[in-house]
Amino acid sequence: MATNEESAGVEEIDPFVLLAERDARAQTCVQDKELSVPKGFRLTLTARAVVRLQALRAQEQDAALTLRVRVYAGGCSGYKTEFSLDKGRTALDVEVLQDGVRVLIDRLSAETLGASSLDFESSPIGESFRLLACKAHNACGCGVSFAL
Repeated sequence: MATNEESAGVEEIDPFVLLAERDARAQTCVQDKELSVPKGFRLTLTARAVVRLQALRAQEQDAALTLRVRVYAGGCSGYKTEFSLDKGRTALDVEVLQDGVRVLIDRLSAETLGASSLDFESSPIGESFRLLACKAHNACGCGVSFAL
């Protein structure tokens, strides 16, 4: 077991800082050309996800509001997802349009996921978007992370 003296030199790493650094490095590598959709990537939204995204846009009174999805290493099973609301698209994004709503996902996350579906679940203990990756072979008990 590490003592306080041994662990004092260990720096904690913020996964969101790592995501921002990854995106900044990748952005500098992109040329002024349209990038193709990663092979094997397909994201399908369930009717519940579409309805929730439409409701969020109406609530915020902003038709440009989109859902951004990111997948990164973490969680107890290997990969975690992050969902945020966004308006801006970068050259590194794959755009999914379905039933009048838009979802953005960065290319690295799209390559990692492959074919997937996005759902929205509501229960007495909370509500959230849930990403169901077809090639995931294991998930944690709380459903937050998954293994590929």
